[in-house]
Amino acid sequence: MVVRSVRFPSRARLVAVLIAVPVLLAGAACGGASTSVTTGTPAAAAPTTVSAPGPSSTPDGAADVVRPPGAKKACALVPTGEIDAATGLRFTDGEGTESARRSVCAFSAARSGGTGLSVGVEPGERFDAKAAASRRSLGVPGTDVAGLGERALFFYSDADLPEGVGGVLVQADGSTIDITLQGLASQERTREAAVAIARVAVGNL
Repeated sequence: MVVRSVRFPSRARLVAVLIAVPVLLAGAACGGASTSVTTGTPAAAAPTTVSAPGPSSTPDGAADVVRPPGAKKACALVPTGEIDAATGLRFTDGEGTESARRSVCAFSAARSGGTGLSVGVEPGERFDAKAAASRRSLGVPGTDVAGLGERALFFYSDADLPEGVGGVLVQADGSTIDITLQGLASQERTREAAVAIARVAVGNL
């Protein structure tokens, strides 16, 4: 599927929808920030890269939880060929950023046909805090996604970005995974692609 080229706002406006939410989606600072739909990209990411949604950027009771030694990095969970096949989109290789608590893999929108993608992975205990952060930053409650991990929520908003930003926040096998997508210009298409990518990630845990 060919997606129109979109010039994304500066990294300060990018939201990690859940996931860093803030779900999918929002502050995707690797050191413990979250991923969400609205703002924030990994420190190493280019300005045109979607960052994780807001949930992970908010302090909470699980803020000091760290990833266990040997835990898989985010980029290992979403190989480019697998997510291309799952979504019908074309992504270039992602760029990873690591911290004690969070691993992020960011795919540049400028190099991926206008679709920005951020995938983050943190300990499973982070799910509730990231979901709460996504709700605050996106202003939506999120909807359940059945049959994905132990728990999964989809978040989406086009209030600040006309091309829309959204993602999926998943708790599975002791990890919290957030997928944030920007630039698909459709809630249905964003959900479909985010869930497909999340299934790839969960399958590679």
